[in-house]
Amino acid sequence: MRINITTPKSLDSLGRIIAITRRAKVTVAKISVVADATVYNVVMEVEGETDEVGWLVAKLDKLPEVISIEQININP
Repeated sequence: MRINITTPKSLDSLGRIIAITRRAKVTVAKISVVADATVYNVVMEVEGETDEVGWLVAKLDKLPEVISIEQININP
């Protein structure tokens, strides 16, 4: 699964995203952070049970720093 997150350009928001991701029972295969003028675009590819990925997306979506979040199934 791929998770796309947009958050304000702050290391605190990135730290919170990482902290929540560490609590999830998923494996992070790839992660990239691209800085724009005012936001970070975070793209994570995670592997794990569908309900665990759903839990992670739900927890991240509750963060006040998260502007937008999108879950994309990249498995065939």
